[in-house]
Amino acid sequence: MRYIQTEDILKLNEIKGFTPTMDNMSGTLEWSNGEDNGKYLYATPNWEGEGQCPVSIYTDEGDVQDVAILKFTDMSKKEQLSYYKEVISNVIDVILEKK
Repeated sequence: MRYIQTEDILKLNEIKGFTPTMDNMSGTLEWSNGEDNGKYLYATPNWEGEGQCPVSIYTDEGDVQDVAILKFTDMSKKEQLSYYKEVISNVIDVILEKK
């Protein structure tokens, strides 16, 4: 496959205490640290289109903040994973900062 897949992300180690899990009902990928901080980070490769990954934060109040749409065209899978991890790390910083 040309682009990273959900399975590739599930193999990653934690990032800043957050680990990826798949929601079996929706098929989305959530990053969580096991604490209920009222915010949920979703970043599922190829969710809205092949080679793209929407990154969003959902809150307990039902608010959605679309953070970015990662585009992986013209990148190797290694570069895609590195880019994905960098963005997730930055978004986690935002979530933890606003606790």
